[in-house]
Amino acid sequence: MRTLFEISRSGLRHMQRSLSVTSNNVINAETPGYSRQRAISSPAGNQLTGYHIGLGVNATEVQRLRDELNDQILSDKQHSMGFMEQKMSHLQRLEAAMTSDSGSDLDVRLSKFFDSFSDLSSSPQDMSMRNAVASEAVQLTHKLHEMSRSNDRTGELAQDSARSNIEEINGLLRDIHTLNESIRRGEAKGQGDYSSLDLRVAKMEELSRLVGFESQVSGLDSMEIRINGILVVDETSWHELKPEFRTGSEEMHVRLANGKNVHVTEGALGADLEMINDQIPNFRIELDQLAETVVQEVNQVHISGYGLEDDQQRHFFDPTRTTASGIQVRDEILQNHEHIAASTESETAGNGELAIEMASLRDKALFGHRKIGDQAVQMIAGPGREIHQLEAQMESRESEIQMLKNQQEQVAGVNLDEELAMLIQYQNAYQGAARMMTAAQDTYDTLIAMLR
Repeated sequence: MRTLFEISRSGLRHMQRSLSVTSNNVINAETPGYSRQRAISSPAGNQLTGYHIGLGVNATEVQRLRDELNDQILSDKQHSMGFMEQKMSHLQRLEAAMTSDSGSDLDVRLSKFFDSFSDLSSSPQDMSMRNAVASEAVQLTHKLHEMSRSNDRTGELAQDSARSNIEEINGLLRDIHTLNESIRRGEAKGQGDYSSLDLRVAKMEELSRLVGFESQVSGLDSMEIRINGILVVDETSWHELKPEFRTGSEEMHVRLANGKNVHVTEGALGADLEMINDQIPNFRIELDQLAETVVQEVNQVHISGYGLEDDQQRHFFDPTRTTASGIQVRDEILQNHEHIAASTESETAGNGELAIEMASLRDKALFGHRKIGDQAVQMIAGPGREIHQLEAQMESRESEIQMLKNQQEQVAGVNLDEELAMLIQYQNAYQGAARMMTAAQDTYDTLIAMLR
């Protein structure tokens, strides 16, 4: 009789646990990051002399279903996806800063500036032509000023983004450390903290978009995280990231509170740092080189010629201001357009040969084999070319990420039809165990009655 009661009791206990686990799966079917669970059982019995007697079922554990290798591969893909998405955002901002809807891009402004000298060559005494030269020169300088400011602003926004991402990364590292402690306590008691494990997966997925890292599970299911080999989370602690600007440099670097440098190359933060330390400065250098070339080449020609008012030779642009942010037409040219040189000889008002020479600068290979207009187009088109390449790479990477998510969903996702079918199965099994308990109780009562 005791065996019957024990078998019935174990069946009721196991079915009750299975119903609880399955009901939890159903309720969390739409919960992001939830991994379905299964109650694992094994037969219970006792080996006696000459035979074996069954004693029901042992509910050994609740198993969390998840493909950890899939998570690792997905994390690696997310690192590069986060990098590309963030870089795309910065490049789109930079592209918008260099182009305009009005068609007044840098190459157009350069072309119109040299066109104005070409027009002046045919009528060197025409003041309206001289006014046009001065006007186009001012608009060219304004365009260079605008592009320089926009480049600086893009750099400032990249710095703000990097600081924000570092702050968010620190919050996630702190949360993962806290979850490590909760998971470790559960494991120490022999009770898996599956809610914390699922939440940790979600936190690490967020982290993977922000920064590249390597992870591994240490004792009692604690997660160790390293960024480019530098430990930032372990079983007992986590380390805060801090932005740093080195003395005399605009470069931003990341280090730990203990002083260790962390070389970040992946994720959104990696894209921020690449823009701050590489692409923004390089574009500024290219823009300044173009401005310097304009100042030097135009001045070199202009100072060899003469205007209408006197025989004094003058620079057209201020020779001391050769950057894109500082380029400026000389005040005496702006205040008196008769000082614009168009002639190669003094006191020869009708000679427009110098204006022709000035206009021909547009056809001169000033940047290796490239003309100045081609160099401007090369600069303007640079971000667009990178954006186009990134779009193709992101499309491919998004497909890979979606495939990995679908594979993980097949393992860890909740199939409501399957879970509801199992609920019915467990309910029937529970009712069967209850009837067995009732039958055992009736048999026991009958025996007691007979003995009386």
